[in-house]
Amino acid sequence: QLQVSGTVFDETKSPIPGANILVKETTFGTVTDANGRYTIDVSANDVLVFSFIGYKTQEVRVGGQTTIDVALELDVSQLAEVVVVGASFKKTDLTGSVAALDGEKLTEIPTTSITQAMSGRMSGVLIQNNSGVSGGASIQVRGNNSIQFGTNPIFVVDGLVIEGGFNLINPNDIESINVLKDASATSIYGSRGANGVVIVTTKKGKRNQGRVNYDGWFGVQDFSKVMPRLGARDIFNLRVDAFANAYMDANPGGNRQGYIDNLILDENISLAFAPYEFETYKSGKSYNWLDEVTRTGTQQNHSISVSKGTDDGSYYLSFNFADNKGLMENSNYNRITGRLNLEQNVKSWLKFGSNTTFARSHETFVQGGVFSIANGANPLLPIDDKINYLKWAGMEVIDDYNPIRSLRIDGDGYQTRLLSSNYINIKPIERLNLRTTFSVDVMDQKDLWYAPRDIGQSVRNSTDGTAQHRNDHWLNWQWENTASYDALKGDHNLNILGGFSMSKNNWDYNQVDALGFASDDFSYKNIGGSYLRLRTGLNSDFTTNSLMSFIGRANYTYKEKYFATVTARYDGSSRFGDGNKWGMFPSIALGWAFSEETFFKNLKLDFVDFAKLRAGYGIAGNQNIPNFAYRSLYSPQFSNGSITYVSDGRLGNPNLVWEKQKQLNVGIDFNFLNHSLNVSVDYFTINNEDLLMQRTLPTTTGFTNVISNVGAMQNRGVEVSIDAKVLRKKNLTWSVSGNISSARNTITRLYGNVSEIFNKGGFTGVEIQREGNLFLNESLNSIYVYRFDRIAQESDMGFVSSLDLGGRIVRPGDILPKDIDENGVINDDDRVVVGTRDPKFYGGFASDLTYKNFSLNAVFTYNYGSKRISNLYENYMNGSGMSAAHSDMLNRWTPTNTNTNVPRAYNGGGRYGIRDVDLGVQDASFLRLSALTIAYSLPEETLRKVKMQNVRFYVTGSNLFILTGYKGYDPEGGDGYPMSRMIVTGVNIGF
Repeated sequence: QLQVSGTVFDETKSPIPGANILVKETTFGTVTDANGRYTIDVSANDVLVFSFIGYKTQEVRVGGQTTIDVALELDVSQLAEVVVVGASFKKTDLTGSVAALDGEKLTEIPTTSITQAMSGRMSGVLIQNNSGVSGGASIQVRGNNSIQFGTNPIFVVDGLVIEGGFNLINPNDIESINVLKDASATSIYGSRGANGVVIVTTKKGKRNQGRVNYDGWFGVQDFSKVMPRLGARDIFNLRVDAFANAYMDANPGGNRQGYIDNLILDENISLAFAPYEFETYKSGKSYNWLDEVTRTGTQQNHSISVSKGTDDGSYYLSFNFADNKGLMENSNYNRITGRLNLEQNVKSWLKFGSNTTFARSHETFVQGGVFSIANGANPLLPIDDKINYLKWAGMEVIDDYNPIRSLRIDGDGYQTRLLSSNYINIKPIERLNLRTTFSVDVMDQKDLWYAPRDIGQSVRNSTDGTAQHRNDHWLNWQWENTASYDALKGDHNLNILGGFSMSKNNWDYNQVDALGFASDDFSYKNIGGSYLRLRTGLNSDFTTNSLMSFIGRANYTYKEKYFATVTARYDGSSRFGDGNKWGMFPSIALGWAFSEETFFKNLKLDFVDFAKLRAGYGIAGNQNIPNFAYRSLYSPQFSNGSITYVSDGRLGNPNLVWEKQKQLNVGIDFNFLNHSLNVSVDYFTINNEDLLMQRTLPTTTGFTNVISNVGAMQNRGVEVSIDAKVLRKKNLTWSVSGNISSARNTITRLYGNVSEIFNKGGFTGVEIQREGNLFLNESLNSIYVYRFDRIAQESDMGFVSSLDLGGRIVRPGDILPKDIDENGVINDDDRVVVGTRDPKFYGGFASDLTYKNFSLNAVFTYNYGSKRISNLYENYMNGSGMSAAHSDMLNRWTPTNTNTNVPRAYNGGGRYGIRDVDLGVQDASFLRLSALTIAYSLPEETLRKVKMQNVRFYVTGSNLFILTGYKGYDPEGGDGYPMSRMIVTGVNIGF
């Protein structure tokens, strides 16, 4: 037996009172006193486990030591500290709703996109991973809180507010990500944080530690799903069936088989087939044009960093190279990023720091239609790189440019970005901090395009080659100044912060479209060589918007049991007219750590380590509308020797005011079983007023649209997150985490007495669309179509003949919509809301299992109850045989196959299609295995011998499988381009 004593410190060398010290795999232990000191009797073979709320647990083997001092490291996953506008919160002081993710969790999924790595990890945060070679994704915090403008959260990278371009940030540089969700948490950012704030904190040098780290991986990828299309033989038979059905409709007493025999008897006079299609059919071949434009993709990523910290400062330097050769031929994306983070204590009262990153990316584009055209190409058409347009039944489809020839189009995009946040912190007297931060975000984007002279895109439009140059430039800066003072100490802690900030966003672009080139040799590089000068297009624009804000906040705690945060922000935006520019946005939040009360301790609930109740209310604002929406804009045009001023179509609205969000949040946090189980639950309700929306105007007004404050909306939801350390043995550990969220929005008021606003468009411009309509007491994301009644049978023809179908035709095998109002007429009055794109709930869960030096990690994401329209599937279900068809058409209605919901084949119009009824509305629920990683780390003994800190080898499968009933490509990424599946091998090395 040994008596071991020592002190437990934090990272600033301050003692931690109340820290837990346990002998591993026992319940024997002690806690530190008010000075952070402890004493415990143990054996030489014991392992001591040191832990404290908000810090990472640390284990130390006793050996022969009698004095063991331990410095605990902040656990960012528990949100020990979040820097916001020059101030910080501790986990125990938080009264708002915040979701946290540390950098280690981010890198569990090998990806170059931080939004993809966040997917399913945070309650209340919905990530929609989109397709595309650069790995884009959209992010939404607590559902929809605006009808049209400003639906996305802002990203704050080391204090710098950015919008867009998140994927230029290297995930390996990130120390932590914290998402502020309610008004109390986001109010410090005022109007910019109305839809959530994603705070990204990058890495810094650790005190008294010099580190060199390398992380590299290489992956091979392929499409996770291929659309099950009909091959040549099935398309041939489908077309025969479709033509025969149309013939019989027109000739009820005709000879169906005789018509079919004539249809396929003579290939030279057939109405349905071209000679080459007969030849393909007879040869038994089937042509897959998609194979000609796709390939096996590869990705690689290499990151190296050097860091060190001392008592006087720290630095962190990193470099990253990412390369993605996409699944489409000629589609590539590569990116280089460099980061330098510096922090230096010049004097005891003076500190400065800089967080700067530079990124450069290059993407080679493939024309958007290449994939979809190749995917929908005629399997009866022999592959030929000489023709300009694809054909069906011998007829050229001039919109279907030959995808193989389209690969010859040159498309290059270059993006350069500099993000730099620089601060000076002065401490003139004890407990007073003065901080000024100046940040810039400079981005240049160049897009270059050239279509050769002899491909369909040029031939159809008689352009003899088309070149395009476009240059975009953004210069955004912000200047923040704060003063914070710790007014009280001891049992009472009061921090007061006040400040002001200014920001200005500048954007300009210029674009040149030149036509007519004598040769393709110089591609887009010789734009001056164009000779169709009268058709040259020139465009440019310059815009600026600015924001000024005054901030005040008081954060009070008493005995670490009672908490209060009061915040007010006064924002002025250039996007509103005189008299409406300024808005006040206050919030208040209270917290109560009732587990620290005497009455609770007397309950002897020893399994409860910590419990806290939170409640907050605040008002947030939204000003994310186009510039000068409060004015009508005109531009001069010269015509026939005179100058006229032409409107841009928008009527200015000088009465525009801030959109307001009144947010209530109630939450509770629990820590159980020696902090091995953490549970957080939040309920929120958001009432949105003066919603900003673009309205369509009748042409008689002389304008096409106006932006107005339209009505109100309510958004309510619940969020639950759980983290559990299931096993904590010497050689075996297992932890699981999960979250589930739900958010439901309802439109509660529109302007005037209006109960619906229809989104009209289509071929005529006045057709009611399925999405984008607004209805009182319905979701913003409602889907509005006819309900599917049934596939009509011969026995239904009497009932069908009694209906007024508005000129539509319904025969046996056709779709029959439901007559909702039962008035015998099928019209727009029978259309109803059949679902919403909003999921009923969504989230993710993860499992981390470690045995000795091996580990197995799995990350799942899920979504339940959302609906989605798959235009791709609907197009493939038209049943004509004159375009690509889904394999579901094999189960189409025929006189001998009547028990089906797939309508019959038909060549012609006049019928109801799948897209007309909710039969085409897809269930977009899914369960996805986002990542599965198997890893091995070298033992500590081996590392010491080679003087290395860590070596870890891993294999990861990304997007390995998805369980879903969705008929399109992906319920999350949509139908434009399939998601990819990737197998990655990688290594982490640290010195």
